[in-house]
Amino acid sequence: MAIVIAAIENHKNKDIDLLCADYIKKLNGPYATKLEILPAARVTDPAQQKIKETETLLKLCKPGDKLILCDEHGKMHDSISFSQMIEGELSNIRGKLIIGIGGAYGFTQDALKNYPSIKLSDLTFPHHLARLVLVEQVYRAYNIQKGTGYHHI
Repeated sequence: MAIVIAAIENHKNKDIDLLCADYIKKLNGPYATKLEILPAARVTDPAQQKIKETETLLKLCKPGDKLILCDEHGKMHDSISFSQMIEGELSNIRGKLIIGIGGAYGFTQDALKNYPSIKLSDLTFPHHLARLVLVEQVYRAYNIQKGTGYHHI
C-alpha cells in the first residue's frame, strides 16, 4: 500500500520541504508515502492552466490507482474520519492512493466530476502549506489506526 501526495507548485520552501520529509520518513511502513512535486503550467489563461495541470496529475495515475483531489468544495473530514477514509481506500485498491493538490486555479470541472474530492480546511493555504497539512494528516491517520497516542481524543 502506498500513498502519493502530488502537488502542483513552483515555489520552493526549504523549511516546508524539511518538515514534509520528516513526516514522510516516519511513514515508511504500511503507509509508505511519497511526495511528487509537479510543475505548474506556464500559461496566462486560467482555464488552460487548469487543463494542463489536471492532465499532468492524471498522467501519474495507473490502472488500480485511486485519485482523490483536494478542492475547496470537497468533503470535509475531521482527523478520525480522514483516517478511516484513508484506511478504507487503501484496503480497497490494488495500486496507489494518489491525493492531488491542484495549482492556483484548481482542477477542471471534468476531473472534479470524475474523482472524489476532499477539503483540507475552510481556510485558504499556499500550496506548500497545504502540502504540509496533508502530509501531517496522513501521518496522523496512520497513528490513529495504530493507536499510538499521537492523536489525543
